[in-house]
Amino acid sequence: MATPETTAEMPPMMYGTAWKKERTADLVYEAIKAGFRGIDTAAMKRHYDEALTGEGIPYLDALVLHSPYPTPHETLLALHTLQSYLPSSADPSRAGQVRRLGLSNVTLPALVEALPPPAATGLSIVQNRFCAAEHAFDRAVRAWCAAQQQSPVAYQGFWTLTGNRGVWDAAWFVRALADGVPGGLSRAAAWYVLVRSAGVVVLNGTGDVAHMREDQGAWERVAAWRAGEEEGARVWERCVAGFRELVG
Repeated sequence: MATPETTAEMPPMMYGTAWKKERTADLVYEAIKAGFRGIDTAAMKRHYDEALTGEGIPYLDALVLHSPYPTPHETLLALHTLQSYLPSSADPSRAGQVRRLGLSNVTLPALVEALPPPAATGLSIVQNRFCAAEHAFDRAVRAWCAAQQQSPVAYQGFWTLTGNRGVWDAAWFVRALADGVPGGLSRAAAWYVLVRSAGVVVLNGTGDVAHMREDQGAWERVAAWRAGEEEGARVWERCVAGFRELVG
C-alpha cells in the first residue's frame, strides 16, 4: 500500500455522527450531498457500530483518542503506540494507516505539563467542547494550538451550537450578521460562520437537511457580501470584533 500524504486539507466544517443511531447512514448521505467532505464518526459503540468497516478502507484520515488516560504515562504510551501508524513511522507494516493523530477532551495542563511537544508525539488535532461553560470557550487550549507553529495543531470544536444556544440566539453580532447578509441567514448559520472565523474546525451534527445546506453555504455567502459591498465589510468587521471579544 502506498503511504498517503498528510497534506490533504482538513475541511473547515465536518459532519458529526454522534447520537444518530439508526439514522446515521441516511444523514451522512444527506450531509455529503449538502457539501460536507469530512465525517467525524464518533466511533464508540453507543454512537456508531463500525464492525467490518475497517476492512474496506486502506487508511484513516484521522484517529482521535477520546480522552487522556488516568495518568500522563498511560496517555503518552497510547500516543506513541498510535504514532507508529502515521506516515512518518519507521514501521513499514503500519506506516500510513493513519494520516493524523488527535486527542479529545483535554485540558491545557495535560497538554503542556504532561506531554512533550506535538512534534514528539505526532499530535496534530485537539478536539474539545467549544462553549462558554467549558473554560470560557476553551480559550487557553485554542491559544496553545494556534501557537504550535513548528508542528501545527488544528482545533476542532464540538457542542458549538447546542452548548451555546443562550449566546448565539441573543448576541447582537450574531443577529447583525444573520440579518445583514442578502436573503438572510439563520442565527445558527451566522454563529457557525463566526466560529470558523476564529480558526475553529466546526463539528456540525444537525439532523436537518435544510440546515446542512445552509450551514455549508453560509461562509461563501458572507464572503461574497463582504467582498461586494462596503457595508457588508463594515458589518462583518464589527461582528467579528464583538465575537472575538466574547470568545477570545
